[in-house]
Amino acid sequence: MTFRASHLYRNGPEVEGAFGVTSIPLTVVAHIISFLDDDVASLARLCRTSRVLWYMTLPHLWKTVTLKSYNTIRYKDDVPEGFGSASPFSMGLNALVTRNVSSLVRSLSLEGEFSAVDLNEHARAGRVSETIMILNIAVRAVLDQCTHLEKFRWDLNVRIQPNVYAGLAKLSKLESLWVRFPSNRSPQPAYEIPALPSLKSLTFTHYDPLCYPDDISTLLLHASKLQHLIMHFSPRMREQGEPSVVLTHFFRKNISAKKKLRLKSMGVYNLLNSADPTECLEAIDSSGIEHFTTLNTFGLDEDAPINHSAGISATHFIDRTWHMMMKSEDHAPDRVRSLRIDQLHKRHAVDLGKFVGLERCYLVNARYSSKPPHANGNRDSTPDSTVSAELSPSCRGVTDDVRSSRNPPIRTTSATSAASISLRDLYLDNICNVCGPTLQHLILPARWPLSTSITARLIRSCPNLTQLAAAIQCLEASQAEVLRLLVPFLAYLWAIRILAPAGQEICGDEGRKSKEAHEKFVNILDSVHEEKMASTLAEHSTHGPGADFAKLKYVGLGWKIWEVGGVEELVSRNGGSDEGYAEDGSDGQTSDKVVYKRKMRRIEERDVQHVEIWKMDSMDIV
Repeated sequence: MTFRASHLYRNGPEVEGAFGVTSIPLTVVAHIISFLDDDVASLARLCRTSRVLWYMTLPHLWKTVTLKSYNTIRYKDDVPEGFGSASPFSMGLNALVTRNVSSLVRSLSLEGEFSAVDLNEHARAGRVSETIMILNIAVRAVLDQCTHLEKFRWDLNVRIQPNVYAGLAKLSKLESLWVRFPSNRSPQPAYEIPALPSLKSLTFTHYDPLCYPDDISTLLLHASKLQHLIMHFSPRMREQGEPSVVLTHFFRKNISAKKKLRLKSMGVYNLLNSADPTECLEAIDSSGIEHFTTLNTFGLDEDAPINHSAGISATHFIDRTWHMMMKSEDHAPDRVRSLRIDQLHKRHAVDLGKFVGLERCYLVNARYSSKPPHANGNRDSTPDSTVSAELSPSCRGVTDDVRSSRNPPIRTTSATSAASISLRDLYLDNICNVCGPTLQHLILPARWPLSTSITARLIRSCPNLTQLAAAIQCLEASQAEVLRLLVPFLAYLWAIRILAPAGQEICGDEGRKSKEAHEKFVNILDSVHEEKMASTLAEHSTHGPGADFAKLKYVGLGWKIWEVGGVEELVSRNGGSDEGYAEDGSDGQTSDKVVYKRKMRRIEERDVQHVEIWKMDSMDIV
């Protein structure tokens, strides 16, 4: 059978006309369409092109479905969304129930704020809200149709009812579950989440013992395939100093049955535990954990001075127990590959020296605060800026049920400066001596300005870094020159972020001047920065358009970010220019000479959310 004669590779006139060619293999068409999974608009246009493309594109279009609810009517060009019908959220549920596409859905996400005005009224009568019950009935009907569902995310502000849990239990291919617990204190019945034996990933958010959360102990008992567990608690307990969370309540059935969870990754957010959590270690096989995240859990940083006007933190004494609870080495994980933590403490620095083979270390700069960042015109997203840890990425800016009262500490003493330097040196010693050879991603606190000597040591010890974020001192000409000579030794580096120095008030006038100088440097016109970087990044290419920074893609300077492109060849007609170099090696006195520069393009922070040194440096659930 010839290539053109095979019906598997020969296309009809519709496809040939759509692609503008006489013949193209369907396998090539399918491969092209596979790259459009995140481009819903393009997939929808392809579905309308021809019948063949409709059949080939429809599974990609419905593979991932995300429906977002709003508690108010939104308008576009003075026309309400869903004009003449219902809201897009309701119509999306209707399409999944009534159209023959549900079997194509692999991932379903329900997000946002669902308006349930009758919740309190029905709660006083001892009934479940009619609005919420009808929503759950509709979702259950959707689940019955989505027989091949693998991921389900409930990120709505209302409670899941038992009928939805029962529908999830019937999905034999369900591997990932995200549940957002309610944050309303109106009395509501709490349910037991049934067993989901095929589950591999579990995330629950906004857990508050006073808001009648559902019981997940049975789910954990039968989750023999569970590998990823994320526990996100309401920050209300930490802000009020209320240790009402009992970890053993989640794992009590595993402890009783002596059945351990063999997790690969674990995340804990906003936890304030009331009892000794070492008993929970009997329910988790921590030796296999490779990725560990803990944010807003261990309290204030060790080198943070006490603000006497505010008094001692309400969680101070409970937080101290975390550093004394694990005295046995039996529970210490020995295969950690990724560590993401926001608290700086000597205990953590010492533990870092045990993580041989660590590949990703994120010392998060963001801190949890009760107040949103002020719009004071300073766009510098410095690590001292506070970010709420309450909100998941999909509901940030939407939910405001509870806020934290933990503000950044006021650094006013020279003793704090010495403590910060001592803690910095302890962290860097363990990073350079133990983790350096395998480390690929590294975020360091912005309140640790790195001199050229420290930077040189870090680069020599971590030759395999691909992403680096640190407060590197590079304002002076000598510092910039040393950095230019050192960074090329990071052969695999493709993203670097120079953080603005934070917390420099502890250094007095010198620290304030340093911060002002950095802000002044960052606020220089973009064209000046781009011209300098375009020339410097290609300066070593003396043998053609190659570059020592060939893999470098992103450069961050404070809150500014640039995308670095390839090397371009330019002809300079100014013989006296000192930029670039002559291709023929002449002294630059000729009328024309060839110079090489890197392409530079200014981008926004949303364009680099896939880059870990920006993505992980937040309080979001990742």
